[in-house]
Amino acid sequence: MRAKTSTRVSIDLTPDVHEELMFFCEARGVSLKAYVTEALISRIEEDLEEEDRLWAKMSEEAIKEGFLSVEDSEKLLQRIKNS
Repeated sequence: MRAKTSTRVSIDLTPDVHEELMFFCEARGVSLKAYVTEALISRIEEDLEEEDRLWAKMSEEAIKEGFLSVEDSEKLLQRIKNS
């Protein structure tokens, strides 16, 4: 198995945002890299949870309307998510 390598990402921040970001990093005793990485991971997890809720809602609505059985609905949603 190959080792995963890091990818560098550059973003432009206004001085005010950079100053506030650095304040939070210092207050938590973490590096800018660690703070931003943790924030991004947290946001991605939230977005994935929201996506799962939306898929579940769509599945429930399809079942209520008689489009698919529970099993067929789950299979279809898995196919859509994996494509």
